[in-house]
Amino acid sequence: MLRHQHGLDLGEVWKVGVTMAEYGLLIDYEYCTNCGSCVVSCKEEHGYPVGKWGIKMHSDGPWNIDDDEWNWNWYPLPTDLCDLCADRTAKGREPICVHHCLANILSYGRIEDLAKELAKKPKQLLIVPGFRPKQAKGVFVHKHNKTDEHTAAHIEAVGDGHAEFGAHRHDARVGEYEVQDK
Repeated sequence: MLRHQHGLDLGEVWKVGVTMAEYGLLIDYEYCTNCGSCVVSCKEEHGYPVGKWGIKMHSDGPWNIDDDEWNWNWYPLPTDLCDLCADRTAKGREPICVHHCLANILSYGRIEDLAKELAKKPKQLLIVPGFRPKQAKGVFVHKHNKTDEHTAAHIEAVGDGHAEFGAHRHDARVGEYEVQDK
């Protein structure tokens, strides 16, 4: 995996002319144990209040595949608040979630390099967080509670045509939100 201790120059991330879209996280979810160290360390590092996360655990399962095998995967996924720890990476350090991952399943680096690692084994995700979607896509306001604002879940990445990705917010119901222009 591409990690700081293996020679990746993390200090190049936030120099002039380099955008966040060039960097991402590779998540090897085959070995995630749902320990929560990424979630806790992120909340502590950034001081997020109850109900807000920079990275959050999601589960697929458990459900029975056949008589002898079960499916139960855990996915640590960055939220709209994730900026890949810009303050840390600007100093040549890796994002706090990567640093504290006990199962060593999170890797940070250039998308191009992470894509090469992604091709080597199944059960991995390449994530490019979209920080500050509120500014990019507008504010979503709850129809019944106008003080309850949410930001749009939005990720954009340029790929090489070998894979396509989609996302759906698990907490949104069709028709519940309306977009307000600034």
